[in-house]
Amino acid sequence: MGKRGKEIGRFVTSGPESGLPGMDFEDFYGKYVDRVASYVLRHTSLRDAEDIVAETFTVAWRKRIERLDDPMPWLIVTARNITRQVRRKEVSAGEITARLIDLIETSSPSAEITALRRAEITDALAGLDELSREALLLTTWDGLSGIDAARVLGITPGALRVRVHRARTTMKEVPVHD
Repeated sequence: MGKRGKEIGRFVTSGPESGLPGMDFEDFYGKYVDRVASYVLRHTSLRDAEDIVAETFTVAWRKRIERLDDPMPWLIVTARNITRQVRRKEVSAGEITARLIDLIETSSPSAEITALRRAEITDALAGLDELSREALLLTTWDGLSGIDAARVLGITPGALRVRVHRARTTMKEVPVHD
């Protein structure tokens, strides 16, 4: 590969010009993309997710965040901010409702129970305030530690524990259908 490093597009992915001691873009991306994509897919459509994930890693690359001990919280915050930007640009809520109706109408009868359960969980999550919902999802779904989730949300670890506890208590009240 030589002193210059391998080039992908206009990015130098390794070597002295990349600023990455021992890690190239492909390794960095491969290590974190699944967790970032999982977070993004929970908050946006499949159609938008690919662009949001790509933008998240582009920003990370430019800022050289791979030098952090654990870049995952930074990646989640960045993905969250980009997702919010995309959401602001989305079309009306009527289009979202129409998409959901299409999904329900095209579901097979065997998926009805799953759809009902998913709808109940979604409704329960929607009933939580935004900060509590994010606290619960960051710790249970994304697997962030309490300290990292608190950093992502800009609150103290104590406040995060209270929000997660209250969110879990609310979610336990969701009826279970088999």
